[in-house]
Amino acid sequence: MENKWNAEHYDDKLAFVSEFGKGIVSLLQPKTGENILDLGCGTGDLSNEIAAYGVSVVGIDLSELLIRQVQSKYPNLLFEVEGGIALCNKWSYKIVHLI
Repeated sequence: MENKWNAEHYDDKLAFVSEFGKGIVSLLQPKTGENILDLGCGTGDLSNEIAAYGVSVVGIDLSELLIRQVQSKYPNLLFEVEGGIALCNKWSYKIVHLI
């Protein structure tokens, strides 16, 4: 699959995605100890916000460049270049978050 995301400009041009998602995170009501999958994590802002609830978050994205960027932005969280179906078979999740 061809990667058309521009990781260098993602936070500048698509910051509205993270802003839009901030209100939704509280609706998820994440609880300590839960596993949450952030599908299409982009540059990880929402993964980081979800992790602040004390849950285990895995962020995945198809873009290798975005994942490289997010790994340096939030080195304490787990991010992988992957499609959703592959990771759903690796672990079980209480919540799958996609914006």
